[in-house]
Amino acid sequence: MERTGPRKMFRNRSAWIVATAALLLLLPATRSLAQDLRGGDGRGKLGYKITEVAIAVPDVTLTGMDGRPVPLRAVLGDDRPVMLQFIFTTCPTICPLLTGVAARVREDLGKNREKIRAVSITIDPEHDTPAVLREYAANFDADPDWLFLTGRLPDVVAVQRAFGSYLGNKMNHPPYTFLRRSPRDPWVRIDGIVHADVLEVETRKMIGAR
Repeated sequence: MERTGPRKMFRNRSAWIVATAALLLLLPATRSLAQDLRGGDGRGKLGYKITEVAIAVPDVTLTGMDGRPVPLRAVLGDDRPVMLQFIFTTCPTICPLLTGVAARVREDLGKNREKIRAVSITIDPEHDTPAVLREYAANFDADPDWLFLTGRLPDVVAVQRAFGSYLGNKMNHPPYTFLRRSPRDPWVRIDGIVHADVLEVETRKMIGAR
């Protein structure tokens, strides 16, 4: 079967066209230069903001797409860099954009994507069962090192609170992407939907610094 890449993210072609148009409006062209990523206040030229944040990962066990338990601290505690997002599969706006950007970055990284652990945690675990997440992940051609996690609602809320992402309403969750070079480094939070080129620069910096 021919590999189609992240453009498989929507089975419905019209939905893909609408989301792509929205992404083009939100994300103007950018130069992939590190000095362009941050201003003096940490805000990027594309309207996003990059800040370092202290996060105490809660000791919870979530559930992977195969239905097996996934201790979150253990997953995030290995020595690889991490890219983490909160999504839900029925989200009509920012979630497919966030996931699509992550998919594009992982595709462009090629074999280097194996050096970065990607984690997407649903904030709607009552709907997003492992089977639902498997289908969602397949639409983005997710590779084996990209984990999509669900779990008990109290555990998912605890994780959201720890990452400062819980607003009590899944339709109003912030468009955060979290990066961390290693367990010994602080988390970096990108607030906003960034161009894939920008996120790729940040992830390659994490790889190169190791």
